Amino acid sequence: MRAIGKGSLSSILAVGLHVTRVILVVAVFGLGIALIVLPFAAGVGEIAANSENISIDADLSAERGEYFDVAYSFIAAMVMLFVVTRLLEILKTLRFGSPFVKENADRFRLVGYALLIGEGAKFVFNFLSLIFGADLDIDFEPIAWLAVIAVFVLSEVFREGARMKEEQDLTV
Repeated sequence: MRAIGKGSLSSILAVGLHVTRVILVVAVFGLGIALIVLPFAAGVGEIAANSENISIDADLSAERGEYFDVAYSFIAAMVMLFVVTRLLEILKTLRFGSPFVKENADRFRLVGYALLIGEGAKFVFNFLSLIFGADLDIDFEPIAWLAVIAVFVLSEVFREGARMKEEQDLTV
């Protein structure tokens, strides 16, 4: 299978990443609304329950764990959206035939920092759940930390590849 052009692997990946980006934008929007509405849900439920015309059978109170879970999901979705957008930019340079450019090295480094923030958020939210007594279970995954390191290594590989390509272009 070809790497560049119509029907290539990069084109298929780009389509998948575009679909993923749309899904993530919707998720970020929905989770953002939930972060704003969730603290007020119990109060609105009580007001509605006191009304004669409205009947609510569900418990609308949100526990701290649920709020922390939504907040962590929001941050995770934001990180994923950022990463998918950078990957689309990298694929664009591949489709144009020049992936070894300094910008891609910078993009990979930004992806590494975003993944680092996402993994660091796990520790922060687990710590906050201990402090506030929330029931939250976000697991530590060593493979994710390995992926963060791998992305930083790829960043340096692309930086060196861009430098070598630049030297080659100068020595005609």
